Amino acid sequence: MKTRSFTNWLAIIVSCSAIAILCASFIHHQAHSNATYASMPPSEPEAYVGLLLDRIEACVEYSEHIHSKGDVLDLVSELRTQNAYIERGSDDFRIKFVSTQGTVEHVLACAQALGEITELVGVIHTPTPTTPLCTRPNEDPAGLLDPSIAHDLDKLLTVRSRAQIVREYLHKGGKLYVVYPEGGFERRSAEQQTIYTEELATFPDQLFDWVLPSDLLDPEMVGATYLFRDRSENLYAFSIKAKQANDPHDDSEWGLWFGAVTSPVVIERIHEVFDYLDSAEGPNVREEMSLTRA
Repeated sequence: MKTRSFTNWLAIIVSCSAIAILCASFIHHQAHSNATYASMPPSEPEAYVGLLLDRIEACVEYSEHIHSKGDVLDLVSELRTQNAYIERGSDDFRIKFVSTQGTVEHVLACAQALGEITELVGVIHTPTPTTPLCTRPNEDPAGLLDPSIAHDLDKLLTVRSRAQIVREYLHKGGKLYVVYPEGGFERRSAEQQTIYTEELATFPDQLFDWVLPSDLLDPEMVGATYLFRDRSENLYAFSIKAKQANDPHDDSEWGLWFGAVTSPVVIERIHEVFDYLDSAEGPNVREEMSLTRA
């Protein structure tokens, strides 16, 4: 059973084009991780969070697409001990935060394809339709970015990789709401609007366009939030606070939250986001995932 689990996991990892993980030391690391999961009591969600973080770290270590790996690994280490990482500063933080976001999305999509995750629902809450779905994978994304970012290779790669990863997430069965205020679609170029509309048609059962009946999204709510459930019905969350690539700021708060919803810091962030979306007439993901508001 352990051999079959490892083989399936490795096959899916290799098939995910956005993250290249073909090193022998990774195979050794993954074999250990799968053995851990195979023997893990299903009533211990903290152990599964640890396994997912092991996989995230392995992806970071052996990916050809992630730069500033030391910073990203430090961030993941903080998630392992604190379930959250918050930092204030310039758009230079985009590299490590968005690289981590893409890697988490990749690992969650692969875990769902393996059947470890039985439900996976994400909400991207941004001022305009999400950047990765407004560009095609492997195309030059410079036109999507603010001029201050367009000539920064590392920042360009964060957009290119997520264009691939978000589609991978959808192909593997993840559900995604793209939430933005009125006028957000029109702020995209004609080409970007076309690409986004094509993706909505390509994934009619996974990808949902949701326009809020207001012309502004609270800047503190810009980011993405995911809820997912394992085979034992344990519920987990991942959330990121980050500015869009086409709207950088010199001084803003960046944050990541990851863990079981039993974590106080994780559930506080989740309710903060979903309380806001409820008040703004956004999708009711809490009800969809049977998460009660204490």
